[in-house]
Amino acid sequence: MQTLRLVLIAVVSSASTLFMAAGCDVVRSIGSVATPAATAPSVSTQAPATAAPSAQSPTSAPAPAVAQQTEAARQPAAAPPAPVVQAQTPPQPTEAAIRVYRDVRPSVVTIVSSVVQPGFRTDPQPRGTGSGFMLDDKGNIVTNNHVVQEADRLEVTLPNGTTIPAELVGRDPRFDIAVVRAQIPQDQLRVARLADSDQIQVGEQALAIGNPYGLEGTVTSGIVSARRPVVSEPQGDGVLVNAIQTDASINPGNSGGPLLNARGEVIGVNTLGLQPQGGQAGLNFAIPINNVKRVLPDLLARGSYPHPFVGIASAEITTAMADALSLPTRGGLLVQTVEPNSGGGRAGLRGGSGNQQVRSRQVAVGGDIITAIDGQRVGRPEDFVAYLESNKRAGDTVTLTILRDGQQRDLQVTLGERPQR
Repeated sequence: MQTLRLVLIAVVSSASTLFMAAGCDVVRSIGSVATPAATAPSVSTQAPATAAPSAQSPTSAPAPAVAQQTEAARQPAAAPPAPVVQAQTPPQPTEAAIRVYRDVRPSVVTIVSSVVQPGFRTDPQPRGTGSGFMLDDKGNIVTNNHVVQEADRLEVTLPNGTTIPAELVGRDPRFDIAVVRAQIPQDQLRVARLADSDQIQVGEQALAIGNPYGLEGTVTSGIVSARRPVVSEPQGDGVLVNAIQTDASINPGNSGGPLLNARGEVIGVNTLGLQPQGGQAGLNFAIPINNVKRVLPDLLARGSYPHPFVGIASAEITTAMADALSLPTRGGLLVQTVEPNSGGGRAGLRGGSGNQQVRSRQVAVGGDIITAIDGQRVGRPEDFVAYLESNKRAGDTVTLTILRDGQQRDLQVTLGERPQR
């Protein structure tokens, strides 16, 4: 058995920039290999019968050696080998999963919600279970809003099996985030470490820890499959901005649990899995932890977060729509309706004044066309929502660039607070 170091060097030339990547140790069985004698000069311990010419007497050196030296001098010197950055062998996925589970499992709890149902005794009846993770040493726990909404009583089950009461601190239905608080014993308090979710890479390892179907302490693994600017919930007003898509299994009961990277840091909060009847889609989504960081101060201070609200409904201008309606641009948002008392309404945005059918779809026509927000072009409603939710909050002002009657103009819009629905 011999250990060989295989080094993979990828050289990409772009704008005179050189990027190099090193490989990892590979153990390969190649049998017993004898080292040829010619690979290393042998040193004799006996003096030869005829002494070699002395290095101090160059005139006695054989002529062929001089000729060889002269010929060698004519040859260009060989370039030294390029330096290679040696990378240490990364941990195997199973090793990382074992370590992450060992470190983070003590931070993950089960959340049980109960409601008082008409016709029953006053004792709350169990409504459902979800997951959560410890946020700080005050006993605050992050979970999903849909785990705790409409609950009359909340309880938290710790990893050691102890169940303690909890209270709702704040919730954000739009981002599906909630914070509950419990008096967690000091010896059971294990605060999770939060990552910067803007830095995650598609393809990196992702692990979910939670309590699917009540099976506490379950870990599933996969990768970050994609990043999605906006994923809207099938029902309701919820929206996932910069959503993390993963193939790590997320099932009922996983909701609110952490999605982790290979370093054991929380990159997201598990929230949604698409499981069509008759098969596993492998399409699961998590709320980026940076979204949690964004709303957390407001949830802790006032119990809610003021999401920005322009007050319009819009439609993406496709090529087919632009041709059918003879619009002056391909791309942008065609304003459909404007709420009168919203920021958009007060700024003078105009909605459609009539309807026209475009490929079996009724479209309101005659309204403003939004082409940019704060100088950034928008092509889809998702782009518009993602910009607002990632950069603005209620009370901020944005500049909307619009086309009206063929003329471009800018409108200053003061954002209102999005009503909870």
